[in-house]
Amino acid sequence: MLNYLTRLAWQLAWLPLCALGACFPRNDRLWVFGAWHGQQYADNARALYRHVHAHEPDLRAVWLTHSRDVLRRVQEEGGEAAMAYSLRGILVSLRARLFLVTHSAEDVNAHASLGGTLINLTHGTPLKRFGRDAHARSQRIGGATRLFDRYLRRLLPGKRGPDQVLVASSVGRERMMSAYGLPCERVVALGYPRWDAFRTDAEGLLRGAGIETRNFAGVLLYAPTLRMQGKGGLDVAQGKRLEALLPWLERERLLLLVRGHASLKMSGIAALERRSAHVREVPVSRFADVNALLPAVDLLLTDYSSLMFDYACLRRPIVLMAPDLASYLNEDVGVYGDYFADAPGPVIEGWQQLPAAWRAVQAGEHDAALARFVARHAALHDGRVCERITTHLRACSQQPMPRHA
Repeated sequence: MLNYLTRLAWQLAWLPLCALGACFPRNDRLWVFGAWHGQQYADNARALYRHVHAHEPDLRAVWLTHSRDVLRRVQEEGGEAAMAYSLRGILVSLRARLFLVTHSAEDVNAHASLGGTLINLTHGTPLKRFGRDAHARSQRIGGATRLFDRYLRRLLPGKRGPDQVLVASSVGRERMMSAYGLPCERVVALGYPRWDAFRTDAEGLLRGAGIETRNFAGVLLYAPTLRMQGKGGLDVAQGKRLEALLPWLERERLLLLVRGHASLKMSGIAALERRSAHVREVPVSRFADVNALLPAVDLLLTDYSSLMFDYACLRRPIVLMAPDLASYLNEDVGVYGDYFADAPGPVIEGWQQLPAAWRAVQAGEHDAALARFVARHAALHDGRVCERITTHLRACSQQPMPRHA
């Protein structure tokens, strides 16, 4: 809660800058990028930024951040970057036409960007309800959350809605329209830039962390998402259940990688990692872009994470493990669609059911469900997403886009 309130206070302090942002002339060929509240160099924004920087010489791409570590990383890559609220960051924001983010205007300079066009590249096709669809259950700032969302949210520049949202599929389009309250013409399905990460040397990345995938017959990735909007935790081991699974992993020569959401407090993994070479954590701190690891993964095991929609591009088996499904649906934010009917593979409750699920997907029992899932969520994966989005954005930058109500 404190971090959220700090960000709100920051927005209030800089409100006078909005007057300049709203009236400054804009350069159609100056595009600003940012991600994850300005704290990460990652996701769809990073993939598109790299494409524009490398392949669109007539465009000036600038990464804005609130983190000096991110600033250094972008500059070491040879890119142009600035602190969002430095003098340079403010001047760039006052001149740029497009602002490309993963979350909101808070990813960049929320105040000086007012008057530019805010494009949300998003950070995944949502399975978890969010935005307007989750406000009734949100407790970001305790009991004052509903009052803030109803009366005060729209007054803050960092909380303003996007002018346009770019998504990966028609399913994502429907859900984003609902979550943001946008008309259909403001949500466009073009695919995700971060799918470019599938071209990386995933085995090499893991080898750099001391994980040699060629020593195993198969690689499984367990990727649970956050609970209670970042306030909840998860016992990964499920008591003794994962420990009881170790003999099976060893017998089948399977490697289980574990990577939780950046906002998920996980427990129960460290002891198992020390005990068996068949369980290894691949944390966000070491592997910021989980998509870069996916080419090395033979099966994805997740719960309510949007990662399953990206993994569908690889057309490989997916198992859903939801030990807390009832509480997630009724007490947490809930999910879009029918969790069971929409599943791309087996739905299990705990580790003890994984061997049977593994045998089922290996036998092809869920191939039809997976094919339907791929068709719904990964049809635009064709290796040309960044080109397609850049062409679309050039058109957006050359014509004023009236804001929605």
